[in-house]
Amino acid sequence: MTFVRPLTAVVAALGVAAWLTAPHLSARQAAPGAPAGLTYFLNGANLTMSWTHSTGAFTHYLINVGTAPGVANLARFPTSSFVDPSKLPQMLSTVSNSAAPTGSYYVSVQGVNGATIGPASPEINLVIPGGCVAPGTPQNLTAIVRGSQSWIAWNAGSGGVPASYWLQASLTSGMNFDAGILGQAPLATPAFNVGLPAGTYYLRAYSTNACGTSGYSNEISVTAGVNTPARTPAPLTGRLPQFDVRAKVQEFAQAAINQGLMNGAVSCPSRPGFPDSDIEARKVNLNGFINFMVDNLRTIDQRFGYNAKTPRTAAFGSPLNAIVAGDEFAYHYGADASPGSPNIYLVDVLGGHCTFSREAPDYRTFYNEFGTWTGAGRF
Repeated sequence: MTFVRPLTAVVAALGVAAWLTAPHLSARQAAPGAPAGLTYFLNGANLTMSWTHSTGAFTHYLINVGTAPGVANLARFPTSSFVDPSKLPQMLSTVSNSAAPTGSYYVSVQGVNGATIGPASPEINLVIPGGCVAPGTPQNLTAIVRGSQSWIAWNAGSGGVPASYWLQASLTSGMNFDAGILGQAPLATPAFNVGLPAGTYYLRAYSTNACGTSGYSNEISVTAGVNTPARTPAPLTGRLPQFDVRAKVQEFAQAAINQGLMNGAVSCPSRPGFPDSDIEARKVNLNGFINFMVDNLRTIDQRFGYNAKTPRTAAFGSPLNAIVAGDEFAYHYGADASPGSPNIYLVDVLGGHCTFSREAPDYRTFYNEFGTWTGAGRF
């Protein structure tokens, strides 16, 4: 889901003083922590901003926009204007604008819990030139190594949308990248699944588009055949990148099929006392298929777990008492603790879920729903 609202419209539509004195500000709650890792991407007038979630409880975010540092004189825009009880978009950490006006802006984000506004994220200077923008320097280059298999990924840096990525490898640390180009990722997919010969390599990434070339990412060393930690270390800033484990998901799914774990009785168990047509209820139950998939993914990285989908009472009737989303896994990308963290990537691994034995393996990453990480009492 993309949320679109021009900054000029935000200014016109938002009565800042009125909002700050509204009746809903009477009930005080514990303040959420400051969001972090505020980044932006520009493609002409199309702007997307994202950040890592606040710690603690929050109900939505407040986006501050000003023409000078520390001054929100253009807008204080609450994401609570986005209301969809089935997906909770007001709680997402991404917002888009398809008609961002040119100019130089100072932007920060604050978590809000009911009436209580938490501290602001570090402020960024967002310059919208109205033309072509070179990509930013890739961030958080990270590798996972399990035996002869390696997963290498990074995040795009703030700036223009990259058209291509390059990963460089060297046998020595520093600027002497004599090993040359190791590979180029597809458009908008900054990740590699590679099989490296035995040895130690030094890696860095950069990105390009029609407007220019970014700087180089952080450098990392990778020793093929020597496993990285069972749980990928927390990022120093921002978020860990999303690793492309599609091939392993397909491998694990085939193993699940061979063991009879992908069928209506196992992958879509009914709730006691509810009819087979109670599809939504079955989608939030633990099942043998998703257990098998998550257990195998955790052999790659213990940051993998379940998505604890929030009960969707208004959209689907009575409370569902959600345990997990029974066809998704979650990867925790943040520096906070995993249990209960909203800092997760969501991936659907079972297409046609609960369609009466018409299920099939899938791999669909999505960002338009709110969820939190859980071990579902299993780990």
